[in-house]
Amino acid sequence: MTAELDRLLVAAQRTADAVDAIHAETPPPLQVDTKDDGSLLSQMDLAVEDAVHLVLAQEVPGSIVLGEERSATGDVADLVAGRIDGWILDPIDHTRHYVRGDAEFGMLLGFVREGEVLVSCISAPRLGLRAWASAGGGAFLNGTQVRCAPVTGLAEAEIAFAGFREWGGAPRDLTAVLRRCAYPHGTRGGFLQQVRVASGAVDAALEPWGAPWDHLPGALLVAEAGGRASALDGGPIGSTPDSGLLVSAAGIHDVILDLLHGRSDEERRTLT
Repeated sequence: MTAELDRLLVAAQRTADAVDAIHAETPPPLQVDTKDDGSLLSQMDLAVEDAVHLVLAQEVPGSIVLGEERSATGDVADLVAGRIDGWILDPIDHTRHYVRGDAEFGMLLGFVREGEVLVSCISAPRLGLRAWASAGGGAFLNGTQVRCAPVTGLAEAEIAFAGFREWGGAPRDLTAVLRRCAYPHGTRGGFLQQVRVASGAVDAALEPWGAPWDHLPGALLVAEAGGRASALDGGPIGSTPDSGLLVSAAGIHDVILDLLHGRSDEERRTLT
């Protein structure tokens, strides 16, 4: 298994190198399209996705590659459920930032087998950021192994959260978490927060939206850094549409889930 994971990780890194080279040669577009869900689609999203298909076809022949822009929803559901194996790809996470000339965007790539992410690579070329992980092999940021912070209680935790309107409905009570932590703050969400949790820069990050390609690569990074990653209901990431994401240091993950869902001490005991 180790040799195979090493081979897949090399393929992911070479793919990221190719994508970084495309960004180095091409400025952000002046015009973009708006998709049905209101998100943006640039020609670079499509160009990157096509390039990833080409590189992985050379590096790992026969691989399935499921990207945000060119794949059917049912195929991605099959990947998450473990019915098929293959690569999952977000060619540009934060396209909105990319088209505005903001450096905070990146490619997210992961290899999934039997519903589990085994290898992931996150590359944000204009931030000078490259993060990667493999199952059992640790998490790395720009070549240095990283670990989540050793925080064990909310009273000492810094927690980042994305969104505002999306937190308005029951049963997810974000304020129950934020008023108990040492330092709550808003964020744009996305891959950068996952990297920050994995590297110990923040202790937890909560995001109330997102598809599997948004969350699975970063989830492996956090897990291999000693943290925990789950949907906001505590279940598997991507098991339901827009199930959201919670990544955190291991010591505070369950506490955050209990507070989000208003569980009493007695209810919590029945779940353990």
